[in-house]
Amino acid sequence: MASTAAPIPETTRAAPSAKLPFALKLGWGSGAFGISLLMNGISGLILLFAASILQIEPALAGTVIFLAKLVDVVTDPLVGVWSDRHESPRGRRRPFLFWGAIMAAASFALIFTTPVLGGQYLTAAYLFIVLSFYAIGYTIYNIPYMAMPAEMTEDYHERSSIHAFRMVFVSLGSLIAGAGVKVVLEWLGKTEAQSWAIVGLICAALIFASLMTAYYATAGARFTQGEGKSGKSNMSQLVEEFGAVKANRHFLRLISVKFAQLMGVQTTAAAFAYFFVQSLGRDFNVLAIFGVTVTASTILCAPLLVALSRRIGKKNAYYLAAGTNVLYALSWSLASEGEPIWAIVLRGALVGLAFSGNVVMAMSMLTDIINADAERTGVRREGAFTALYSFVEKLTGALGPLIVGFALSFAGFDNKLPFDVPQGGNVDTALLVSVSWLPAVFGVLAMLLLSGYRLSEDDFAGDKQGART
Repeated sequence: MASTAAPIPETTRAAPSAKLPFALKLGWGSGAFGISLLMNGISGLILLFAASILQIEPALAGTVIFLAKLVDVVTDPLVGVWSDRHESPRGRRRPFLFWGAIMAAASFALIFTTPVLGGQYLTAAYLFIVLSFYAIGYTIYNIPYMAMPAEMTEDYHERSSIHAFRMVFVSLGSLIAGAGVKVVLEWLGKTEAQSWAIVGLICAALIFASLMTAYYATAGARFTQGEGKSGKSNMSQLVEEFGAVKANRHFLRLISVKFAQLMGVQTTAAAFAYFFVQSLGRDFNVLAIFGVTVTASTILCAPLLVALSRRIGKKNAYYLAAGTNVLYALSWSLASEGEPIWAIVLRGALVGLAFSGNVVMAMSMLTDIINADAERTGVRREGAFTALYSFVEKLTGALGPLIVGFALSFAGFDNKLPFDVPQGGNVDTALLVSVSWLPAVFGVLAMLLLSGYRLSEDDFAGDKQGART
């Protein structure tokens, strides 16, 4: 297939095997703090906030969250192809980071200051609007942001390295979303709407600072030129780009692995706060200890897994992380009320290993696929690949709360009671299914799907030759 992309100008070229500057990797990775806080803050808190603070029935709350995510069916492919074709002296991705940072931060504040209106359906309608705004802002920032590493370097192992930097900031963002937020809520009063509003405003400020830091830090990054005006209609360009992406067997395999894996992650995230206070009888301070442990383990494990992947391959490192995740999920089926802190901390250390491997290896493999496609076709499609990958992330983020919301409603959960009042019985069973049994099943499925992934370092002869020169 003939290339339709403009050649990279000399001023933006870098030797394929050249290592990226430490400051660039650190600066780009810093944006993951805000993205992680944004994503995990919503996925981990939104169902609890909607059902127990806004008093929206759990099944309705899950439905609203799911429907708002359907906005991404339209926005993800549009932003992906738009950023592929965009022309700017700042790079074709960075202008999206600027405007996406503003929208994403504002949406977080709007969500957690949602007023309780004249009935649950009016409140749900307002929540749908601000969640849709969040979906658009997240898309505008995250898809171009995640497409940038494929442009920054063509070195096979450097792709893992840059995502290891990102993993550190993902962990820190997850720490604030999972532990910091809950400590503040415990201190301010976790059942009070005003406490959630304060937390929303603080997190919005942190998100904005992080996302803008990455925007400015990548000013000198290597980038490829967009296609610009090709003479094709937007629709025909969209069809062509995504047709090529969907025909890529390596990508389809990786995206199926991530879908299965993330279904487990998102059902756990939607139910986890409830599970901690309802089934384990623990408060948010203990949940914060768990979060700190996960963060420390993730930061320690990310570079170790990158080094290990150089010896055993990315796929085998991914297997190790995915298998660990299955064991972690099953371990919650052995937990009971008053679970000792040492057991909770041990699980935190275990999931840190799984989390770092699942994220770093998957993203490094995605970058491999993007570069292999560019070598084969001569066309840069970073935005199109990232858009479909991101859509799967957000689709599972919508399905998780939907599943848990209906499970709680079916189990007879009473959202009029304070959410820290144990309800036992079927509610505990629904929560156990959400945080243990379903994630374990999805984890095993992900490992089976991963067995069919075939792209390896040997397929990048150009990278290996560049490394020798």
